[in-house]
Amino acid sequence: ETPRDRRMLKRARAVRTECRRLETILESFLEFARAGHLEPCTCDVNATLRDFATFFQPQAQERNVEVRLHLAASLPHVCLDEKLWRQVLFNLAGNAVDAMPSGGSLEFLTYMSSCGRSVIIEIIDTGSGMDTATRTRMFEAFYSTKPSGNGLGLPTVRKIIAAHHGTI
Repeated sequence: ETPRDRRMLKRARAVRTECRRLETILESFLEFARAGHLEPCTCDVNATLRDFATFFQPQAQERNVEVRLHLAASLPHVCLDEKLWRQVLFNLAGNAVDAMPSGGSLEFLTYMSSCGRSVIIEIIDTGSGMDTATRTRMFEAFYSTKPSGNGLGLPTVRKIIAAHHGTI
């Protein structure tokens, strides 16, 4: 293997890495574009959260984050796109864990709204929070504070929740 071969191999690896990064951005963009197109079904929100927590628990434990569920009994079933809703949960939980580099807790709460017409899901973490500048821009497409972020996570979350007639 000559020095020229090593340089070419290094360049090829760099191109491959960049292609993977661009593929990730494209997949995220396509998810963002699809976020308004629902395939709804009647679901038990608590069961969906339990399933997600079971799935996410190992990832949280690796980062010393405890996942807790506080689920109201007897919630009505809701109409939602489970695949997209799982994406919402994954994005929000992932952001929460990223904001707790020394560990902490991540809690999911469900309850009925005070008017009794909406199911509320709250996600609470013990992370560092966001500064004012980040809070004002967090839903802008392609805005990210993470070096490897593509800035489509929270805009996608917002779009999915809005398509379900919810708010964040």
